[in-house]
Amino acid sequence: MNRRDAITLLAGLGAAAPFGRARAAKPAGGDVRSYGMRPDASPAANAAALQRCLNANTGGQVSIPGADADYQLTGRITAPAGTSIALGDGARLRWVATEPNGSAFLRAPTRPGIEVQGDGFRLTGKGQIIGPSPGVYVAREIGILCVGNGSDGAHRGFEIGEGVELRDWGSHGIAAQFVRDVRIVRAKITGCGYAGMQFLSCQNGQILSNVVGPIDPGTSGNAYGISCTHDSANYGEDPHAAEDGRLAANPFCIGFEVAHNTVSDIPQWTGIDFHGAYDCQAHDNHVYNCRNGVLLQGSSGAGVEFAGERNSVVGNTVTTSRMNGEPTTVSAVTRLGISVNGGKRIHHRSIVVRGNTIDGYGDSHGTSFSLQHTYTSDVEISSNHVTNWRGYGCYSAYSDGTISGNEFGPVADRISTACIFVAIGGHLKIVNNRHVADPGHAALYGVVINTATDPPYVISGNDFRAASAQQYAGHGGARMSAAQIVSGQP
Repeated sequence: MNRRDAITLLAGLGAAAPFGRARAAKPAGGDVRSYGMRPDASPAANAAALQRCLNANTGGQVSIPGADADYQLTGRITAPAGTSIALGDGARLRWVATEPNGSAFLRAPTRPGIEVQGDGFRLTGKGQIIGPSPGVYVAREIGILCVGNGSDGAHRGFEIGEGVELRDWGSHGIAAQFVRDVRIVRAKITGCGYAGMQFLSCQNGQILSNVVGPIDPGTSGNAYGISCTHDSANYGEDPHAAEDGRLAANPFCIGFEVAHNTVSDIPQWTGIDFHGAYDCQAHDNHVYNCRNGVLLQGSSGAGVEFAGERNSVVGNTVTTSRMNGEPTTVSAVTRLGISVNGGKRIHHRSIVVRGNTIDGYGDSHGTSFSLQHTYTSDVEISSNHVTNWRGYGCYSAYSDGTISGNEFGPVADRISTACIFVAIGGHLKIVNNRHVADPGHAALYGVVINTATDPPYVISGNDFRAASAQQYAGHGGARMSAAQIVSGQP
């Protein structure tokens, strides 16, 4: 096992270990019907009954019978520490209205359905948590919210899954900040206005085998399926941001595994997103019809110059096509398949992008790409398959590492195409890559080294004979100079 594989394995083990505590068996608890909750009761009466039941059964299990029961609710329900809710098959908790009286999330009050107020929360069962806002954006209207008291006072144990469905919330299906030991497994989230699920400064998470999408209409051009991020306000002023970002007041998410999820129909922005990350993995996911597939990048806003380390994007399939094979509904020109950009001040370090399939991404204007890595250090871009692409299959700038064993298939548009485009400031090994395409769907160039004054690159063992103009080129398509190669040969 090499060092990179060890990093990936250890990150996964670190994320998985804590869940034994969060999933401990709880004593039998209350049936909500015993507290007056009924399908024919008013929303206010049902909300009061559910709250009484939760308060009376802290540490036990609250059961909500199914048999297609539809319970209307209104306002915020608070879940005390130790709450465990079991939804019966077909049970529906349906909010008719929300109120802006929830805890602050990104510095503003929220409109939650259920707000978790302590450790050890669990929600399971084949029922639905339904919001009042299908198809519209309502700021900070959230199905299930959990906000801890900073990194030092984080809540521990937050679990949702095994058939739970959340839909029609104006902003988020699930939102959490400062929470450790997160586990979202086999849930379905659909019809939310901004994000399926979003985690801010959370640690040790497993986001596994969920189905997310569509998410629309978004706001300010953004919408997310699964997002791991942080509050970036004033991040650059935090003394720990450059020294050790894990100790910052609002750190990136740490130790998250996002795997085996299906995310679809987010034409506004991104299927799977990380704004900064430490020891995180995105693997074996399927992303359909999203403007951007997987972005495991540095931060944004006041944290845009900072990034994390020891992350991986492995074995994912991202395509602009819809799940049923129909053409994409993404109308924007710029679209990224997989991007692992870092920050100018703190690069993204020790990042692996391996064995992914990227279909239909990039553009002919040099603004988005199937694979992108800028400001990265010790990066590995290997064994990926790129097909039906535009522009540059793999774009690199200000990065050091290896681009190896990637296969670039047919292009969708031959204008301004290069399999690998190194813009500036790189220190790379470019080895054993190949272009496989018939003459009518071949890229113009194999490798372009755009800046003649860069130190020479290691270029060896590639096969770009299918390229229609040149296999190897310098700036503007000029033939690559021998001085641009330190060892090996095209």
